[in-house]
Amino acid sequence: MCAASRIGALNRQGMQALSEGNLANADFLLSQALRQAMALGLTGFEAKIRNNLGLVCRLRGRIDDAVAHFSAALAHLETRVGTRHRVYAAIAGNLDAARAEAEARVLH
Repeated sequence: MCAASRIGALNRQGMQALSEGNLANADFLLSQALRQAMALGLTGFEAKIRNNLGLVCRLRGRIDDAVAHFSAALAHLETRVGTRHRVYAAIAGNLDAARAEAEARVLH
């Protein structure tokens, strides 16, 4: 299995764990996928995985980590596809939601 296939499989397994509510395993699998993608310079994978990891972090209450992952994903996408792409818009929505949640926590 090539490196890209392994990274894709880790990402899918992480998202399956997320859908099953196993946030710790999702976090672990997606973190492994991210490390491998970064080591190989696969920025397309990195953006996708960072978005998914941001979702997991948000659900685990790690809002600052979620904001960091969403922001990094957007930075990668901006250089590759621009800001008008539908995936960029979806991740920007995730970032906005995480920032709003962080602000709400500060106010309470």
